[in-house]
Amino acid sequence: MRTLYPYIRQYWKLGIVALLLAATNQIFSLLDPLIFRHIIDEYATRYKEYTTSQFFRGVSILLAAAVGVAFVSRVAKNFQDYFVNVITQRLGAQLYSDGIRHSLALPYAAFEDQRSGETLGKLQKVRSDVEKFIAAFVNVMFTTLVGVLFVMVYAWKVHW
Repeated sequence: MRTLYPYIRQYWKLGIVALLLAATNQIFSLLDPLIFRHIIDEYATRYKEYTTSQFFRGVSILLAAAVGVAFVSRVAKNFQDYFVNVITQRLGAQLYSDGIRHSLALPYAAFEDQRSGETLGKLQKVRSDVEKFIAAFVNVMFTTLVGVLFVMVYAWKVHW
């Protein structure tokens, strides 16, 4: 991790943008069930309390809000994927080129007992592993953390 940190640190601004987009995606994804809760609790179960125009107006506004929330969530997810891909591609390419540069600087004696593509294969595996790690961190770990925090705040708000 100490070796990877200087490479990741160069892209901290893009990383912040990707994490903000991941948080936006997760929060807006979790708002969708809340909107449908309001549709069911306020309109579907108490439809006799509203006139027809009030009922359709209220349900239409909430359904439009659900569509808007889903749209914002999908757009944020697409931009998040784009920024994560930019980070992983740039970081992977830099890591790979630094590995090649280091390998070429070593004396021939260090490579004479290896097959020709073994070093390149190792560098490509490191590159793909780092790309998978960064994508998994943003897509799994961070979004899970945001989701758990959202649910905890919502549960606290509802309970107290």
